[in-house]
Amino acid sequence: MSMLPTVIGLGASFIAPKIMSQFRDQKIKVLHAMPGRLRIQCDSWKHRIIAHALTEEVKKHPLILTSEASELTGSLLLQFVVPHINQEELDELMSYIVQIAANAILNKDATLMNGMTNTLGFIDKGIKKQTNGFADFDSLFVLFLLGKGIQTFGSAPAFSASLLYWSYNIIKDKGEKNR
Repeated sequence: MSMLPTVIGLGASFIAPKIMSQFRDQKIKVLHAMPGRLRIQCDSWKHRIIAHALTEEVKKHPLILTSEASELTGSLLLQFVVPHINQEELDELMSYIVQIAANAILNKDATLMNGMTNTLGFIDKGIKKQTNGFADFDSLFVLFLLGKGIQTFGSAPAFSASLLYWSYNIIKDKGEKNR
């Protein structure tokens, strides 16, 4: 019987560093604490999807009366069902919150991809403006691929075929979108 607490303690000692490393990775700060209330903040929570997940999921925890996350500030205001919780309960709650946020982060679009999409949209609009709507980025890119495919057909037919096929797919996809 005395071995069970040892095994559980050993398991907790392996799990706790993982939880704390996630806590550190998300850079969670305690902004305000008073009996029955806690406000924590994390910059990576400044997103609609993450704030919504935190608000909806954290309030399901048995210690939580209400939870309210802000996508603008990345803060999470918690109201507990009791005025005081012990360290073990706080640790368990923090790991619960970290896990919810980590799962929600997987559902949001990557910032880098959003930046590239916005940049491509900006370039596309610039091309359309300069050509009075005659060309856009996709049409110029297809022309480049077609030209490169035709140019390299004699020396690298496999590479050339892939460029021509890529051109065909872009044209086909554009045609289907415009229907």
